[in-house]
Amino acid sequence: MIGKLHFLVALVIWVAILPANAHAEKIRTAIPGANLNYLTVYSADERKFFRDEGFDNETIAIGGPAGIAALLSGEIDFSGAGGSGLRGAVRGAPLKAIFYQTEKPTWYLVVHPSITSGTDLKGKKVGAALIGDSEDRFITLFAERAGVAAKDLTKISLGTGIGDKILGVKSGAVSAVVLDPAGTVAAEREGLRKLAYLGDIFPLPFQGYVVTNQKLKDNPAQVKRWIRAMTRSLLFVRDRPEEAADIALKRLRIRNITKPMLTEAIRSYTRAFPAGIPGVPSAEGVKNILEHELRIPLKLDKPLAAEQFFDLRIAEEVRKEFEAKGGNY
Repeated sequence: MIGKLHFLVALVIWVAILPANAHAEKIRTAIPGANLNYLTVYSADERKFFRDEGFDNETIAIGGPAGIAALLSGEIDFSGAGGSGLRGAVRGAPLKAIFYQTEKPTWYLVVHPSITSGTDLKGKKVGAALIGDSEDRFITLFAERAGVAAKDLTKISLGTGIGDKILGVKSGAVSAVVLDPAGTVAAEREGLRKLAYLGDIFPLPFQGYVVTNQKLKDNPAQVKRWIRAMTRSLLFVRDRPEEAADIALKRLRIRNITKPMLTEAIRSYTRAFPAGIPGVPSAEGVKNILEHELRIPLKLDKPLAAEQFFDLRIAEEVRKEFEAKGGNY
């Protein structure tokens, strides 16, 4: 009897000292890149928001069509390649957008010091990650609003690397690029000019996450827990930029940047958040996604129905829950 008692005591102690995530549900979240726009995913890990929801999350940097292919194959659970996911949905992929981090683009147009206004871009080379992507379209929209026609711009693909974009402008290979807030701060340190905040053009929710229709059908509870963890992380990044900067220094691959610079960049980033509890795009924002991210770029004749591409019901539930407790996370 004593031996059995000792065994039970030892078992209880062993269970108590098991790692907190020993029985956690393993999930994978894919993001397009390890940059400031996706600091929220790393913050959700570092601040244990995923763990609090019962997850052992693995974050993988894989965006675009490759990220969507991994989502459809079941290799990952949640993909931050929202634009690629919705374009895939137009072509019949069984995907829905469930969550958006921002209400506006977080990008800035960074230019060579010789460029002082939008009109100076006429006849110049501009760089984007990929020709025809969202960066490219927003440069074009900005130029057109300044009176410069798209045909008067020469587009060059520079990839997603912040360093390559900054070097492209410094070397004179291009006159303008699009950068996230951290890249913008780094570029200004290199003597380049921040010409415009592209989020001021119009509401266009960014950094959307997509999942498969099957996951929404079979495991909505998992989706809700994931959205809850991410909402907490967005609120943390917005409300505690200095603490978020510590996480950025630890987890993001940003060279030659200090904590004060990162804190400033995070404050610039959260400028794109909606008022109140983030995560759910506005009706106007959804309309702009359908028009400017799908119908126009894909040259579709007919308008698109929001319910075909979005399922924001769970995000709405989470938002109401946070509102009910005063936005505390």
